[in-house]
Amino acid sequence: MARTPDLERRQELLDRIVRYLAEFGLAQATLRPMAAALDVSINRLVHHFGSKEELLTAAVSRGIAQQLAVQDAWLARAPNMAQSALYRKWWRWMNASADNLALVRLNYEAATLDPSNTGLARNVRADQIGVWRHEVEKWLEREGIPHDRAVAEASLVKATFTGLVMDLFATGDRRRLTRAMDEFLNRLDRTIAELRP
Repeated sequence: MARTPDLERRQELLDRIVRYLAEFGLAQATLRPMAAALDVSINRLVHHFGSKEELLTAAVSRGIAQQLAVQDAWLARAPNMAQSALYRKWWRWMNASADNLALVRLNYEAATLDPSNTGLARNVRADQIGVWRHEVEKWLEREGIPHDRAVAEASLVKATFTGLVMDLFATGDRRRLTRAMDEFLNRLDRTIAELRP
């Protein structure tokens, strides 16, 4: 079923909001400057999204959905891709363009900023990390790893990846961090081989 024109306009506007927030960040996001930058009225933002908090929630959820669509396309071509290969693809994708890296940074910002700055609810902030951790858990369980161990390993994998990404945001030292990422993923492959029944 085709979307109504109003829903189509909302989706197009939401994608523009995601790009705006990825570029300028969440910390100081307010409706008036955002509306001016997007060349829309504040009333239009409120019409489509309600409050600032609802707008930001929709935007960070859309940012995650955009990234999951990238991953889904990779997995459609290679459904049995190892987790380490998937993370290597993510690292290359993030480093391929400033826009890609900014979109990823938006998720981390949403997860880490004090809610008094953004108004984002705890579950929305947790989803910025949790959605990726749950993906790793499911993959580990498909590999035959018992659930409790998969939960612990997925948390370690996500925390390590997050730490390397945060280091990249702070330092921009791609060479050092790419070497560290390769070492981490080689260790992940060895760990998975040891944990398989």
